[in-house]
Order: sequence, then C-alpha cells, then structure tokens
Amino acid sequence: MKEIDELTERIDGQDEIIDSLIKKITDQEKREPKTADYTLHFEALQKIFEVFLVRYNKENAELKQAVTLLNISYPAEQIQTTLIEVKTILEAIRKSLPVKVKHEFDPKTKGWIIAGVVLLIVTAISSGLCGHLWSENMRLQANDIKFRMLRQCYPIQANWAEQHYYNNPDAAEGETIRLENEAKERSAAADIVNQKQRRIKVAYKTLIKLKHH
Repeated sequence: MKEIDELTERIDGQDEIIDSLIKKITDQEKREPKTADYTLHFEALQKIFEVFLVRYNKENAELKQAVTLLNISYPAEQIQTTLIEVKTILEAIRKSLPVKVKHEFDPKTKGWIIAGVVLLIVTAISSGLCGHLWSENMRLQANDIKFRMLRQCYPIQANWAEQHYYNNPDAAEGETIRLENEAKERSAAADIVNQKQRRIKVAYKTLIKLKHH
C-alpha cells in the first residue's frame, strides 16, 4: 500500500505539471495574436510530453505490478481512469495548438533547382533535334537508294538529272517543280478526257437501245 500511495502522489504531481502547462498555454494564447506561430512552443511541449509519457508508462507498469501482487482491484481501476483522463487532456492540447509548417529553400538550393530545370529543357530540345535529324537522314538515305535504282534502269536520264542538278541546283529545283506541275495538268486533262469518253459511250449505248425499241 505504501508503494501505491507513493506512485499515486507522483501521478498527482504529474497532473499538477499538466495543469500548469495548460494554464501557461492559455495565458500565451491570450497575450499573442491568433495568427502567431506556436511551432516552437509545440515542439518544446511535445518533447516534455514524450519524457512525461515514458516516465508515466513506467510508473503505471510498476503500479499495475504492485496492485497485482497485493490483489487490490479498486486502485488499479482508479489509475486506469486517470490514465484515460490524462490521454484525453494531452489529445485536446495537441489539437488546440496551431501547427504552422513553413518550407523555405536556401539560395544555393534555388540555384541548383534552376540549373536542373535548365538542364532538363536543354536535354529535351537536344533529344528532339536529334530525332528530327535522324528522321531526315533516313529520308535522304531512302531517296539516294531510289535514285541509284533508277540509274540502273535509266542511266541516261539519271546522269542527265545528276549533271543538271550539280550545274545549277536552284534551276534544277525550279525545273523539277515546273515538270511536276505540267505532269499534274496532263493527268487532270487525261482524267477529264476519259470521263467524257465514258459519258459518250454510255450515251451511245442508250441511243442504240432506243433505236431497237
């Protein structure tokens, strides 16, 4: 029983400490504006609570062991109720204290971040340019193979085209565009002629049928 009384007195002393902390926090809230940052106070209070809980849990374990040995149930129930009340008070204090987290970058860190972003942009541009050049190189390689195949079948025409291009590339480009346009016009004219011929054939067949009737 003496051990239980001593532990009970120590628990009561801890309750007085908690009440004193609550009063200090309440006075601090009244003196400071509502928008004040209690982060430092909360961290200090958290450390005090952690030490208190370690000691309190140890004392509670010793008290439970003493109660078990003495086979006394009522003090154990009282102590359990006290523990619940203390945990409730601690939880209320934790919720009532505003926590404000501020993220700030060191000037050197900002420089590294900017350098990283610039490096990523340069890498993306370089990758896109390399992809475009690779695609263009493949297209030119395909055109070269096609020209060499045509040279095997039409060597005279291929040599003429190559000589004409080397003598004057701009004139060769203009001549090629002109020939392509003329070919398109001839193709369009041929389509119109074929369409008219088909209509004439249909009209002729219709006329023959009408004569037979």
